[in-house]
Amino acid sequence: MKKTILLATGVVMLSGCVSIFMPKKQKIKINTDNAKTTVYIDNEEFGKGSEVKGKVKKDGAKQVVLQTPGYKDQYAALIGMRRPIAYYPMIILDIPLYYGLVFDLMNPKGISYNKTNTFKSEDKLVLRDAAKEKRIDISNIKLSIKNRDRDINSFYLAYSTDLAKTMKDAEKKADSKQAKADMKKKKADMKKKKGKSLNEAENNEIKYDDIKYSENVYKTLRNTGYVDTLNKVFTDDNNTVILEGNIKKLNTYFISKKSVGGAYQKAKLFTTWYIKNSYNEILDSIDTQDLSGDFAYPEGSVFNGSRDKEDYNTTLSKMYGDAIDNSYLRLHKNTKFTKYLKQEPNFTINDPQLSIGKPQSAVVSKADAGYASVIIKRKDKGHGSGFAISNDGYIVTNYHVVADKYPGKLSPIKVITNDGEELEATIVRYNKFRDLALIKVDYKFKKAFEVSNTKAFEPMQDVLTIGAPKSVELGQSVSTGIISNERKANNNNVLQLSMSVNGGNSGGPLYDTNGKLHGVIVSKLVGTNTEGVSFAIPSYLMQDYLKIEYK
Repeated sequence: MKKTILLATGVVMLSGCVSIFMPKKQKIKINTDNAKTTVYIDNEEFGKGSEVKGKVKKDGAKQVVLQTPGYKDQYAALIGMRRPIAYYPMIILDIPLYYGLVFDLMNPKGISYNKTNTFKSEDKLVLRDAAKEKRIDISNIKLSIKNRDRDINSFYLAYSTDLAKTMKDAEKKADSKQAKADMKKKKADMKKKKGKSLNEAENNEIKYDDIKYSENVYKTLRNTGYVDTLNKVFTDDNNTVILEGNIKKLNTYFISKKSVGGAYQKAKLFTTWYIKNSYNEILDSIDTQDLSGDFAYPEGSVFNGSRDKEDYNTTLSKMYGDAIDNSYLRLHKNTKFTKYLKQEPNFTINDPQLSIGKPQSAVVSKADAGYASVIIKRKDKGHGSGFAISNDGYIVTNYHVVADKYPGKLSPIKVITNDGEELEATIVRYNKFRDLALIKVDYKFKKAFEVSNTKAFEPMQDVLTIGAPKSVELGQSVSTGIISNERKANNNNVLQLSMSVNGGNSGGPLYDTNGKLHGVIVSKLVGTNTEGVSFAIPSYLMQDYLKIEYK
C-alpha cells in the first residue's frame, strides 16, 4: 500500500494535475453553411453537413479541410483559444510540485478550442463553357524574387479578431523598416565600385522555373474542364490560352494565441499573371495579391510527436499552392482575363483580296524545290523555313515563325535564299488563326511553288519537305515521309504526316516528287516514345486563308 501511495505521489509530482485530471478530448461544433460539405480534421473525416458535431483530441493546432462539390477545398485551423475554468485551480495545486507545474503549462490538455466554429467554402469553381470558351494551359509558375531581403517576409502575429488589420499594420511597419534599410544600403553602394554592387544585387535574387506549386492549379483546371485530359495534340490559338505566373513577393504569417498554445500559418503571394496566346505572345498581364487558407503549424512537442522537416515542407507546399489556386480563381472574376477566354468563331482576316503573279517558272521536280525554298531568320537568332509562291518574291511561312513578344509587333526577319544570299523581308499579311504568314522580298526566284485551290493529294502518298531543321547551317535539308490522312481539328484542317521534322522546318513546303505543293509544315508531336508524327496545313486552303489569288 505504501509503495502504491509513493508511486501515485511520484506520478502527480512529475505529471501534474492537468495531465491527470483534465479530459483528453473536447466537444466542438463546426458550421459549414452547406449540407454537402464534408469536414476533415487532421486527414480524418469528422462529419458531413451544414452542422457537424463531435469530439476532438486536444493535442495542439489541428488542420481542418472542407470539401464541397463545386467548390475549391477550404483550409482552416483549430487552435487553442482559452484555458478551461478547471485549469486554474489545478495549476495552483501544481505550484509545490515544480516538475508537474512545468509539464502542465505546456500540456495541450490545458487548452480549449472554440466550442462553435464557422468555416465556409467561399471559392466556387468556375466551370468551362465548352461551346464558347478556350481551354487554359498553365505553362509555368515562376518564383522571381529580385531582393530576398525585401520580397521574402515572415511575420509573427498574435491572434486577433481583426486579423486583416493586424496583417496590414505589420506589413506597413515592415515596409517602412525596409525602406530605411534600402536607403542606407543605397548610400553605402555609392561608395563602392559599381561592379561589386551589381554582383551583390545578383546574389540577392532568387529565380526558379516550374515550381511544384502549380499542381493545385492544374487540379482545379482539370476539375473545371479547362484542361483536356484526352486530346492534347491539337492545341492552337483557336482553342487554348496560355497562363504564366510570376511570383514577385512572398509573405508568410505565423499566427498564435499567446499564453495558450497552438499556431497556424498562412501565405500571401504577390503574383503577376501573363496571359499569352499559343504563339507565346503576351496579350495582357494582371497583378494579384492573394492569401492562402489557414494551415495548422506542425510544431513538434512531447504531446503530438516530433514533426520532421519533410512534414513541414509538405505543409508549405500545400499552403503556397493554395494561395496560387486562390489567385487563379480570382482571375475569373476579372473581365481583363475572361475576355481572352472567348473563342473566335470567325477565322477570316480583314485584309483586302491580294492578286499576285502566277509562277512563270514553277517547281516541277524534286530538284526544283531547292530553288524555291528559303530560311526565315529572326532577329532573336531563331529561325524557320518558307517557300516562294511567285517568282517575284512572295513567300509563305507560318505565323509562329514571325511572331514576336506582343501581338501586332512582329519579329524583324531576313530571308536566306538557296544560294546563301540574305535579304531584307517585309511581312505583307498574316492569319494567326490559321498559322500562316505572307512575306515579300525584292528577289527573282528561279523557281516557285504554284498554290492550287484543288485538293491533289491521297492518303499514303509519298511526300518531301525541305528546310533548316534545328540550325540555319542545316538549310536545304530534305526529309521524306507519307501523308497519313487529313484531319479536322478546332475548325482547322491539317494533314497528318509520318515524317521526321524539327522546329526549324516550320513553314517549309510539303510536296511530291513531281513538285506539286500539298501543304505547309506546321508542327510535330513531342514526347516520350513519340517520333515521326507531324502535321501540315493543306495548301489547297492557303489562298482562302490569306485572301490571295493569282492574276
